[in-house]
Amino acid sequence: MNTRRMALFALPLIGSLTLAACGSQGATSTAASGSTPPMVLSVDPGSPLYTDNWNPFSPNAVWGQAWIYETLYYIDAQNGHQTPWLATSYKWNSPTQLTFTIRPGVQWSNGTPFTANDVAFTFNMLNKFPALDTNGVWTVLKSVAAKGNTVVFDFKTPDVPAFTYIAETPIVPESIWSKVKNPVTYTDPHPVGTGAYLEKSYTPQEFVLVKNPHYWQASKVKVQTIDFPVVSENANTVWLNLSEGKYTAANAFAPNIQKIYISKDPKYRHIWFAPSGASNLLMNLTKYPFNNVTFRQAMAYAINRPKVSSKGEYGYEPLASMTGLTLPANNAYLDKSLVAQYNYHYDPAKAAQLLSSMGLKKNSQGLLVGPNGPISFTMIVPTGFSDWIEDAAIIQSNLKALGITVNVQTPSVSTWVSDMQTGTFDMTLNFGLNQYNPYFYYESDLATSNSAPIGQDATSNYERYSNQNVDNLLNEYAQSTSATQQKQIIDQLEQVMLQQVPVIPMFYAANWNEYDNRYYVGWPDASNPYVTPTYALPDVEMEFTHLKPR
Repeated sequence: MNTRRMALFALPLIGSLTLAACGSQGATSTAASGSTPPMVLSVDPGSPLYTDNWNPFSPNAVWGQAWIYETLYYIDAQNGHQTPWLATSYKWNSPTQLTFTIRPGVQWSNGTPFTANDVAFTFNMLNKFPALDTNGVWTVLKSVAAKGNTVVFDFKTPDVPAFTYIAETPIVPESIWSKVKNPVTYTDPHPVGTGAYLEKSYTPQEFVLVKNPHYWQASKVKVQTIDFPVVSENANTVWLNLSEGKYTAANAFAPNIQKIYISKDPKYRHIWFAPSGASNLLMNLTKYPFNNVTFRQAMAYAINRPKVSSKGEYGYEPLASMTGLTLPANNAYLDKSLVAQYNYHYDPAKAAQLLSSMGLKKNSQGLLVGPNGPISFTMIVPTGFSDWIEDAAIIQSNLKALGITVNVQTPSVSTWVSDMQTGTFDMTLNFGLNQYNPYFYYESDLATSNSAPIGQDATSNYERYSNQNVDNLLNEYAQSTSATQQKQIIDQLEQVMLQQVPVIPMFYAANWNEYDNRYYVGWPDASNPYVTPTYALPDVEMEFTHLKPR
């Protein structure tokens, strides 16, 4: 299964670590009118200005499309709970056939009925235009057909996890998209969706959404207008705007959020950095010395991961388990005896011992020397990702103590993404997945099908790991409906992580989320985590049926 959306479509969230708005009218400045001001969200970075693209399958679409298009089900990334959305129910008729019952009474925002035919059309369009199939559903699907008020998905082989990819695919209207000659390049300039909002206005600096009067849950939607000012890659600007209260909510990283944001108005200003999956240190496994498992094990001992978490990430992102499991959510899967057996922790002496066992020795200048000379490589992290740049500095210092030279470079975000996809990197950091089921983490990072030859785009397995036994385990998991068997498979995948170290899980990525409840309430938080606040599909469809004016 191709996991491109889960891996790369998270980029704007993490990419907004240091992004800020420019030229917006903030919530605080409008309060004097006496009415509730529009909600202002600093969540969409642009590039650096907006492109008028609302195509929900395009990687270049504005984030606002997530408020316009909807999915069949909402699946909570924190606990795996499923909520029916455009579908009211589903049923596995057999291990290779899945049927969704489509919700009656739903309208598109132009007032026309939403039907099962729209769902079948959407998925068949993805089959006809594979570039749109960013979840890779047609790698496992055989056919999709509407039957009355149901849609039947037939599979080539059993694939239970495919439910998640299908359930979270945005649905588009057949009446409009069937007339589009090339939906891959289509920018959807006048989007028509089933979602809670409509496009009111658009400029390269800002777009505005307003409530959809035809929305099937209109009584639950209380926020009337949302402003999305464009943001730039200027950390100081976003911190200043946060401090001055120019946003109702933002998904920005700040090094001292208590001082910069909360302390200015602690009654109303809050944060909840909901955890996601492990952010990994990626090593290009096609290159020496990363293609040597002993070297990778040495790296797991050589890098001070607790310091990366506490200093580089300011304690916002907890230390990740070397198994890759998201803890404590996945405690039921954790094999504690395996973890104790490998006992990965910061231990430079252990790292040096492993490096020595490879025949690597320091020269008179203190540089660690391999068959082709001193061990040296480049680590890339995107420009503007101030926390990751600090992480890279810590890693650089740790490895320097062992005689390894790490050159840190900070390319643009687009170059960084391209270098990961094509495998033209030595070492880098990557973000975590917002998925509860550990299968998706392992499948994303370890499945050979998600890799590609160097120079070609990989979908998520950027380090180019390949192991037929692991592929077999992933396939067995996908075809199993037995919780016992699934746990046994996860146990074996944990062992692969600990023994072979294909990636190094560093910390649990945070979903950056600052919000001001002076004018709007109902935000998710640790005491009421009803949704992960990613400001992306499908999470916004749940969040914006809970928010309301104070």
